[in-house]
Order: sequence, then structure tokens, then C-alpha cells
Amino acid sequence: MNRRRPSKLGVAASLTLACAACGSAAHRRASVAATSASIPSTYEQACASEGAVCLPGAAGSIPGALKRPLHFPVLQPGDRCPASRGRAVNTPSFAGIALGNGPVRVLIDNAGDLSHGIGILSRVPSSPGWLAFKAHWFSTPTYSGPFVVRAKRLGRPGPIARGETPTSKVLVVPPGPTVNGGSGWREAPDPTWVKSAGCYAWQVDGLGFSETIVVSARSPR
Repeated sequence: MNRRRPSKLGVAASLTLACAACGSAAHRRASVAATSASIPSTYEQACASEGAVCLPGAAGSIPGALKRPLHFPVLQPGDRCPASRGRAVNTPSFAGIALGNGPVRVLIDNAGDLSHGIGILSRVPSSPGWLAFKAHWFSTPTYSGPFVVRAKRLGRPGPIARGETPTSKVLVVPPGPTVNGGSGWREAPDPTWVKSAGCYAWQVDGLGFSETIVVSARSPR
């Protein structure tokens, strides 16, 4: 079981990639526009729904570098979910198994074999019809810049949302300190919501890096 300070939990969703076979410049421009359409223009707009993340006074435009095209893995029928391996993390304020190798990672407070990227979804009585990963995003002390998280189901269509309730799409964390965190570790509790078990991926974009993190979501027992 992961250990962390009480806080609101929660992660993010994305639009579908435009057809890879469409090679015209116009189609490529349209695809890039679609992937960034749901990202707010400013930190003020993003923080309006990030009460568990943003400190008061977050200001400025969200950099274009955080609005990269999506690059999720493509799964064909019968393909195995390429789940990311998890590693133990232990900080002054939280601990558990985290997925990801970059400066921004996700700690999942669910049962399962998280060292192999397998998590068991939770039922939440207040949100009937939805299942949740208690996702706890954090950045390492080496990175204090902004980051954006978007998500997608791999291999087949499926709704995905984030937030305290399943109403939001994209997680945006401004530069600098967050509501929770300490000793250089910044925290963004942000559940990911889905409708069924499957293979799901998050794309994390920051200044100078972009990483895809994949989890194999199993049905509640």
C-alpha cells in the first residue's frame, strides 16, 4: 500500500490521433491542432479546475513545447499490453510503486502487480459506471518546470477522464511549487477514470522531455 499525505486524488485524457495514412501537410497540421485543442491557453484557465495542485497566482501562457503531437503505442488485435515497469519510490511525504522513468512519474494507489505495470481498478460509489486509478503524479527534485498529462485507451475505443470526478480531460501542472510536496518533490493527486478494464496510456510532456507510460488495467475483484 502506498503511503502519502491525505489529499484529493486524480489524471488526464486525449483526442484520437488523426489517420496515420494521411500524409498531406494539411492533414498533419490538423492532427497537431487536434492534439492540443483540449489544453488550455493559460495556467489561470488550467488552475480553475486544479484546486488540489495549483497554488494561488499561477499566471502566464502554457508553452507550445507542452502541446506536442500524441505518440501513443498502436496495439493490433491480440497484441499484449506494453505495460511500463514500476519501481519503488520513497520520499519524505509519500512512497509506493511508481511508473515512468523521466522527471515526472505516476504512483498508483491501487492493488495489483504494479512492479509489472498491472493495476486493479477501483469502484467509486459516488461515480457509478466509472472505475478509477488513484493516480498520484509527482516530479523529482531535478525538475521544477511545467508538465501536461494526456491519456488514451490503447487497442480499442474507450472513454477516459480525470479529476476528482470524471469531468476533466488534461492535467496541467504549472512551474514552481504545488499545493502538496516538499524537499523538491512536487505532487499532483489526480485520479484517472475509465469504463472498463483494458490497456491505457498517459503521455507526459514537459520542457525538454516527452514520455509515454502504459498501465494494464484489470477489473475489480
